[in-house]
Amino acid sequence: MSRLAIASKLGTSGTGNLRNWPLTEQATSDASAGTAPAGNVSPRRSQTNASDRHTFMNRVFVLLIALIVALPILLLQLARTDSVESGRDSLADTDPTSERRSAITLFCAASNQAVVQKIVEDYRRDFDSEVYVNFGSSQSLLSQIEASRTGDLFMPADASFLEAARSKGLLSQTIPVARMRAVIAVPSGNPKAIRSLADCLRPQIRFVQANSDAAGIGHLTRSALDALGIWNRVDRATTAYRGNVTEVANDIVVGSADAGIVYDAILHDYPDLHPVSVPELDDAVSNVEIGIISTSPRKQSAARFVEYLTADQHGRKRYREFGFDVPLDRSDNGPRGSNNPED
Repeated sequence: MSRLAIASKLGTSGTGNLRNWPLTEQATSDASAGTAPAGNVSPRRSQTNASDRHTFMNRVFVLLIALIVALPILLLQLARTDSVESGRDSLADTDPTSERRSAITLFCAASNQAVVQKIVEDYRRDFDSEVYVNFGSSQSLLSQIEASRTGDLFMPADASFLEAARSKGLLSQTIPVARMRAVIAVPSGNPKAIRSLADCLRPQIRFVQANSDAAGIGHLTRSALDALGIWNRVDRATTAYRGNVTEVANDIVVGSADAGIVYDAILHDYPDLHPVSVPELDDAVSNVEIGIISTSPRKQSAARFVEYLTADQHGRKRYREFGFDVPLDRSDNGPRGSNNPED
């Protein structure tokens, strides 16, 4: 509707109000919708926005204050944690029990299995420390050490294997432990009447030995009989060769063999076997020694176990109980090679 039409309807008095009439149709529509014209903000909305801004600023301020207060506390807590961890590390470095409890690995000849298992059991009880033992023939153990360069201790059946290991740079130190002697083992009651080495060579006798290339007792026997010039004859009369000395003893126990050469000390665990000493084996004596492996990362722990093994009230006592010949003079058990376990 035009202004003139509106004016004619309102009359003359309405004409005077045209000065205050909205100038655009958009303004008219805004007014009819009850909204403020563009560019104008209602007082209520303005107050709400101001209140929101005030609340937001208060929250930011409170958060900043909280951070400022909490930051020194967090830094202090971190400093205390570092101090505690540092103290623990320092204590671990100086506390001998920490080093003593480091697990070690021992490569041990089968001939020493029974006594070493008992000593390890004692050591675990006394020091709450683990010792892992790998039993086998002396040569096979030496080969494992040479190939893997792992482990901490090596105790073969005879010191000759330690000499071989030392020549290859595998050992840093060796310590004597005990002695064993070669004897002929027969079933209790000696049903085949075996009283000499010559009796073992009779055609009807099933005679077994340990492998001379792999086992300490086999190497020792061959060396002793070679020196007497009778090895070839004994070799021809041997029915079978076994991997280690305990396998020889087991053959006799189960009846697979009538006689065999073993170490006297292992018969402690074979009550059904009887030893027969013969002059041809008088010089067949094994010196049992233990060596610290040069590549061991735990030489101090290894040295502590060796000390326990060779102590009169611990390891040496057990060796005597198990029938080994243990020197009475501790000077015989002094270390050979380097005296520094860290070398």
